[in-house]
Amino acid sequence: MADYIIIGAGSSGCVLANRLSADPGCEVVLLEAGAPDRSLLYRIPAGFFPLMQAGKGNWNYETVPQPGLNGRTSYFPRGKVLGGSSSINGLVVSRGNRGDYDHWAQLGNPGWSYEDCLPWFRKIEDYPGGDPAYRGQGGPVRVTRVPIEDMNPISQSWIKAGLAAGHGFNEDVNGPDPIGIAQMQGNFADGIRQSASRCYLRPALGRPNLRVITGAMASRIIVQSGRATGVEFIRKGRVETISAAREVILAGGVVNSPQLLQLSGIGDPDDIRPHGINMVHELPGVGRNLRDHLAISVKQRINRPLSVLSTLKPLAMAKALGQYLLFRSGPTVSSGLEAWAHLKSRADIDYPDLQIYCVHLMYNDHGRDVIREEGFQVSLNASRPHSVGTIRIASADPLAAPIIDPDYLSDPEDVRVMRQGIRLVREIIAQQPFDSFRGSEYAPGEAKQSDDELDQYIRNNAATLYHPVGTCKMGQDEMAVVDARLRVRGIDGLRVVDASIMPDIPSGNTNFPAMMIGERGADFILNG
Repeated sequence: MADYIIIGAGSSGCVLANRLSADPGCEVVLLEAGAPDRSLLYRIPAGFFPLMQAGKGNWNYETVPQPGLNGRTSYFPRGKVLGGSSSINGLVVSRGNRGDYDHWAQLGNPGWSYEDCLPWFRKIEDYPGGDPAYRGQGGPVRVTRVPIEDMNPISQSWIKAGLAAGHGFNEDVNGPDPIGIAQMQGNFADGIRQSASRCYLRPALGRPNLRVITGAMASRIIVQSGRATGVEFIRKGRVETISAAREVILAGGVVNSPQLLQLSGIGDPDDIRPHGINMVHELPGVGRNLRDHLAISVKQRINRPLSVLSTLKPLAMAKALGQYLLFRSGPTVSSGLEAWAHLKSRADIDYPDLQIYCVHLMYNDHGRDVIREEGFQVSLNASRPHSVGTIRIASADPLAAPIIDPDYLSDPEDVRVMRQGIRLVREIIAQQPFDSFRGSEYAPGEAKQSDDELDQYIRNNAATLYHPVGTCKMGQDEMAVVDARLRVRGIDGLRVVDASIMPDIPSGNTNFPAMMIGERGADFILNG
């Protein structure tokens, strides 16, 4: 028996475990399907690249074939380890913009405007030197940015070229407005990844009232007389159950939270009954409203060895590891993502709708296929996509992967924004600061200029940027799964507290918004 059972030790779940167990009178159990984050790769900031290549700490999901991607399936990684995706991601700190959260409030979610969320963003972080009206100091997660003078020459040229192309420089993309060319901010410090596991869960592990169970795949929420009373889970091939005196809290993320609700008979009957699962409560919005950032890259050859290609050779990697272990220095102590931009695809919108990253390497397939030429790539995504997809269980077997259908690029506006993004990136790369080392364009290639040619390049090559949200959205309409206090509609003692509750996708990365949701969810639970 526990007071609270948290399902999922990701960005939100680790926050919940820390905050709820801070009350010594509460017994808290945290269930995680993955393993502990003990590998050195989860600690080293640059470890995210080999983690992605190996599929370690990852559910390694695939979507169904996507008509908008010319029939391709798409790799859909999600964290399966203590810390969840915060233990394997690219360590980018980005909140989105004011309009994102004001839109959430306008959709029928009082208390979720930008001004409402800002104190909780500030509570998360330790970012000395930032404007205290917007930035936090002394929080659990340390935030770093690489000084411009210490950047790779590619990043330095990106910033100078962006200014030469007429874009402004932004001192702090997590300040009042993210628009402009900027230094990237990352959740790493002193050569250590600042994951939710390290910053929130680890400090709480010594508490006698917190029990963390890894290798535990939640298979069903137990509901009795309209109230969630416990959780059934599979561990080491055996089915176990645990009861909750107060609440069951789903923090499994955008895939696993709706999957577990459906396996428990909560959702759309058309998704549940065909698999022989008894209906417990009808909620048609479960698994709907899937939104994700889709990325495409301009790949640029260079005629000087400025990329990180040479550091991927076995001897160089061994040297870098030695530097890290002996001196906490060298190329592994940061994520390698240093410079980026937030720009508008057209002038008549209030906030930027393009997020653009400068990467010191050319690769395909999420880094699993490195292009063995000197070059860099500039990856971009439409920040507020209009295409909407679904998550549905494939069977009653909780160990079976669900059916993931983001329906990428089903809305032509998403294609237009990405096409314009390619043109804006090309314009920046064409500026004088790149003249001394710019080679030919590797992809799409200079010959591809027309709308149709760029659209086909996008459809043939775009891939997720790992920011899915929305499949248990909060709101008041008939498709809402939770209310503004994250309580599942129609079931007592059950909440969803993770990125799946977002009614729309923020115009930034989702790790910090997910931790903000964890902080807010804990406050709702503890303070009524």
